Amino acid sequence: MAIKINGMDIKDAVIKTEQFEMRILEFLPERIRLSITDISGEPFNFVPRFFEVAYPDRTVKVRANTGIVAVGARRTVQQNFQMEERLTIQLFDQMQLRYAGKRIADVSVE
Repeated sequence: MAIKINGMDIKDAVIKTEQFEMRILEFLPERIRLSITDISGEPFNFVPRFFEVAYPDRTVKVRANTGIVAVGARRTVQQNFQMEERLTIQLFDQMQLRYAGKRIADVSVE
């Protein structure tokens, strides 16, 4: 079973937004581990609770007790967080990763 992010294998995929670049290091039913790098040149706050996984029929959010992570200018941080409920990761699943309500990546399981 391979997890693909925007059509690329999870180990090679880089998700780019205006403020940060993100790699998914681990994508498990209970939790997600990310590497977040500032690319805007300015420090910013990454807020894990804004992160969610959207299936066609439901959305799974991050547990609300995760704090804010400060990312320094041109620095990288790793963040590990748990979801409110277990993620379903089965063959042919289609999901979206969203941050602050915006789609940042498509996920497929092959």
